Amino acid sequence: MKSHLLALITTALCGESVWSQLPDDPSGSALLQQAQRSITAYHAGQPKSGAVLRVVYFHPNDRDPLPDYAGRLDRVLNDVSDFYRDGLRRFGIANDGLPLERKDGRLVLHVVQGKLVASAYNYASGDETAKEIRAALKPVLDLDREHVLVIYGLCRKEPDGRYVFDAPYYGGGNQRGGLCHAADCELLDPRLLTETGKPMVFTEHYYARVEKSVAGFNTMYLGGLAHELGHGLGLFHDSAAQDETTLGTSLMGMGNLHYRNEISGGKSPAFLARVSALHLASHPFFSGSNRGRWDEIDGGIKAPTFISEPDVLRIQGKAAGAIAPYAVVAYVWETRATDHSSRTFPIALADGSFELVLTGLRPALYFMRLTSLHVNGGATWEDYHFGFDAAGKPETPQQFNWPWPVVQAEKALLKNELRSRALLSDESIARASEADQRLLRVLRGTLDPAEPADLAAISSETAWLSDARWTEATVGWGKVARNHGMFDSKQHQSLFLMLGGQIFEKGLYAHSPSRYAFDLGGRWKTFTATVGVRDGAGDAGSAFFRVIGDGKELHRTPSLNVGARATVNLSVVGVKNLELITESGQSHNHGSWAIWAEPAVRR
Repeated sequence: MKSHLLALITTALCGESVWSQLPDDPSGSALLQQAQRSITAYHAGQPKSGAVLRVVYFHPNDRDPLPDYAGRLDRVLNDVSDFYRDGLRRFGIANDGLPLERKDGRLVLHVVQGKLVASAYNYASGDETAKEIRAALKPVLDLDREHVLVIYGLCRKEPDGRYVFDAPYYGGGNQRGGLCHAADCELLDPRLLTETGKPMVFTEHYYARVEKSVAGFNTMYLGGLAHELGHGLGLFHDSAAQDETTLGTSLMGMGNLHYRNEISGGKSPAFLARVSALHLASHPFFSGSNRGRWDEIDGGIKAPTFISEPDVLRIQGKAAGAIAPYAVVAYVWETRATDHSSRTFPIALADGSFELVLTGLRPALYFMRLTSLHVNGGATWEDYHFGFDAAGKPETPQQFNWPWPVVQAEKALLKNELRSRALLSDESIARASEADQRLLRVLRGTLDPAEPADLAAISSETAWLSDARWTEATVGWGKVARNHGMFDSKQHQSLFLMLGGQIFEKGLYAHSPSRYAFDLGGRWKTFTATVGVRDGAGDAGSAFFRVIGDGKELHRTPSLNVGARATVNLSVVGVKNLELITESGQSHNHGSWAIWAEPAVRR
């Protein structure tokens, strides 16, 4: 065993492939090779794109970059590049890894000193730092048309030896461009993946205290960087196909926690799943061509047919588009979990026609993302949900619980498409059914939010706090939002506030830890709300809800997980300052997508 481990360590640190430790995947290789023929034919004769991964090092104005940052990050990015290179080569896709920007053989780092002190930045500062980077490097790189990785020198070491991370850590993108964020640390170095006997303690956004070896820390944070970079290149969460799960843990599932852990004897190492490789094969980084990169796909999968059998769901259809599709993938996960656990069902295309056979599904409620991959590196998708009937057969999938006009309008908003205004115009809403109009008006409220009302000026018997002016508002992830969920170019969750399948038109997005404060002025008698963690948040998410009146706790719910909800109905007679607070029910706030639904005060 010692000699085997030593061989693994030596192989990895010398930059050579460790994929010989994984068995061949004949079905995966056949899938990729069929797809590669379509991709290669499309890009044949095209000039080399010259696209490279741009790496930015961001540090605050009161701190220097962390020690040996240039040398360490050169090793980090080379190692991550090798991981992607070997993952694709395993399926017969010839490549040299990520096209890193280099000068004289070394990684190019674009160093940006922030305008603010370190304490002003945190996990949710990605939009602000992107603005600073855009301004500082405007002549050098284009955040809208390139793939950019930002690594933050925002880690500090406390007197007790604990490392504290206050950096953004997420990613998003597609074939046109992408932006992802990751954290630096003086101990971040693939050379330290063997340091199993050296302890380390750190605090980050999701976890108040983590005790790991230095090797374990590097597995987690190198893996996190590789995972978020995958999102920056357009990859979805992907827990792999069922027959791949014996190999280890898919990088785009929870593999960020298992990166290179085979070096230290880990039993479930991270690997690049076949669907992740299938998606990357057409990316400009690996096709080497910009043909069609910025063109509209103008297609996808239209009106698929679903055939239900005992324990099996068949999906038949045809993918098409101005940019030809080369594969179709169904990502399927239980609604009680997150899409990190999605199982994948891929097929390579010849003429666009396909049949997917979804097996291994137990009776439960599921989300499904039916995706078409196109030769320019782009993707289109539709989201569905389905359950099982009493006889154990999957029910026909539905596009969530709202019809096509609502689905289209929500998708356009999430993608920041110009057509969203046309889809939500007065004329479009008027043509919809009465039920659809209600949902479309909720969506239009994200485009043209009403001016918040002054509670002191309201004369009616009831006032929605989600429509009222607050005196203070903070959330633990993203930005505060009224009457819809938080969303941006990276976070494509549903805009609707949903608890137990019910959509609420009024509510406050309140990912914990959150706080909304209102000046009641002693003019209201009761406060009511329905509270819970939004549908689809996953098992890791929980929250409890507190109502504070003039500094005194008036109500506290138990910790609620997805599927549980509680009703709040209490007296606020004489209360001047009302605070609505959420906190995670666990030691971290991962997945704590809390909602105050229909929060109202009454006279």
